[in-house]
Amino acid sequence: MSDQPRLFEFRMGERSPDTLVVAAANRDAARLLTDWRAWPGGALALVGPRGAGKTHLALAWALETGARQIEAGADPDAAAAVFEEAGGRLLIEDADALANEAMLWRVLDLARQRGGGVLATASRAPAEWPVSLPDLRSRLAALPITRLKEPDEGLMEVVLRRICREQFIQLSDGAAKYLVRRLPRTFAAAQAWAAALDAELVRGAKPVSLASAKRALARMETGRGGEDS
Repeated sequence: MSDQPRLFEFRMGERSPDTLVVAAANRDAARLLTDWRAWPGGALALVGPRGAGKTHLALAWALETGARQIEAGADPDAAAAVFEEAGGRLLIEDADALANEAMLWRVLDLARQRGGGVLATASRAPAEWPVSLPDLRSRLAALPITRLKEPDEGLMEVVLRRICREQFIQLSDGAAKYLVRRLPRTFAAAQAWAAALDAELVRGAKPVSLASAKRALARMETGRGGEDS
C-alpha cells in the first residue's frame, strides 16, 4: 500500500482539491494535514510564499475533513458558532492579513480546550503576524507550523502549466520542459515569467511556443517584466 495520503492524488487536471499533485515541496505538509487529529493544541499554520499552493492544499484538507471556511476578519461569536457546527474543523485563509484578533484568539482557545482542527494559511510565520493582543501573540508564537518548500522540477512544471491555464493559455510541452530547466526553482520566478509572457504574447495565440517562452524568459531576465520595450 502507498504511504501517500489517499487524499492527495498524483493527477494532472483542473485546479481542484482532488487533483492536487504531491511532490517534495509539499509532501511533508500533506502528511501533517492528513494527521490533523494529532495537531498540538488542535491548530496548525500552513505557511508558504505566494503561488506555493497553500489554498489548493488547504481546500483538499477541508474537503476531506468536512471543515468550514471562515474569513480572517470574521466576528468572534459567529466564528465560534461555525466552530461548533463543524465539529471544531475550521479553515482560515490569509490569517496574517488584517485578521480579527479577537476571533483568532477565540477559535484557537476553543481548539485548545475542546480539541479540533483549525488550519490557518499565511505567507509569514505566526510569530510575525501583526497582532497587538499579548495573549494572542503568545499563542501564535507557540502555534505549530508546516512550511511549503520551493518547487522541485516536477512541481515547477505543474505550477507553470497551472498559471497558463488560469490565463486561458496552453503551454506547449517543449516550452514547459525548456522553462523547467532554465527558470530559478521558485514560485516567484514562475509568476515573474508569466508576467513577462503576458507582455510578449499576442492575445488568442495558443499554445505558447518554445520561441514565445524563450522571449518571455529573456524579457524577465533583463528586468523588463510587463513594461513596454
